[in-house]
Amino acid sequence: MASTSIMNLGQRLTVRTSILAGRSSGISSTLQSFTRKLTSVAIFKVGSVIRPQSTAVGNVGCTLARSFSSAANTPLKRHGKNKNVDYGATSSLGPLLSQEQAEKFAAFLHANQHQKVKPFIVKRRMGQLRTYVGNERNIRHSPWRMNLVCQFAAGLTVPEALKQLMFCQKVKAPLLAKVIRRTSNLADIRHGLQPSQLEVAECFATHGSHLKRIKIMGRGRSGKKHRRHSHIRLVLREIDFPTKLLKAETLNQKRRWLDRLSIARADYEKASIEREEIAQLEAQAAKVEEAKRNEEEAEQKK
Repeated sequence: MASTSIMNLGQRLTVRTSILAGRSSGISSTLQSFTRKLTSVAIFKVGSVIRPQSTAVGNVGCTLARSFSSAANTPLKRHGKNKNVDYGATSSLGPLLSQEQAEKFAAFLHANQHQKVKPFIVKRRMGQLRTYVGNERNIRHSPWRMNLVCQFAAGLTVPEALKQLMFCQKVKAPLLAKVIRRTSNLADIRHGLQPSQLEVAECFATHGSHLKRIKIMGRGRSGKKHRRHSHIRLVLREIDFPTKLLKAETLNQKRRWLDRLSIARADYEKASIEREEIAQLEAQAAKVEEAKRNEEEAEQKK
């Protein structure tokens, strides 16, 4: 409780300091130095509590303790009349940013928790992300039962969705996993995005073309029955890690998204290296074929 009260006081003084920066330089400098001391003490206590055991990337407690003092002194941009400006929240950050930028951005968000970002900023960024649509049609399964399987994958990242479907004891779970893999391969072919960079934005089942059949009943009667079919619609979307960090409410959630970011960046770099090697091998094969063709043409001329 003492650390949180000190941190709140430090945040208030930071805002006051940014407001008074243009009025008096002497008072603002003293306030900034006092604010730095308060925030460093408060974050050191919080970081010592939440410091994870592993030394892997994503050690948010130590990272916030190192970069909080610089992030707390960052001047906050206020909302003006022009609503088309991003105001520095996430405008300068790409969907797949570097680990250092992500840690600084997480520290900045933690330092400025009182500063709320308007929903139109997040909506505009989500509209600029790349999406990939996959479907599976005329599945011999009821739409209601198919939606029970689709709800396991909706809203998760692609690796987590495949992990959920691996342990799902439903008949059509392998079929949905196959659709997810096929759509993620489409993203890799088009833009080189790896499964760890994608999330399941939409996943649901709709009614297909139901077949009417005769239902044999007792006492010479007959009725109607339907062989139900369904369609699956799947939309994979590129993960915007700055937006995910912006929406994360706790430090544990921020640390989880930083871990996912490190995995996604490692997969992307590995895939890019493999792609460059394949391109070099193809170029060498093309040169060898061209040399053979030139030799054959030279022999034919002789």
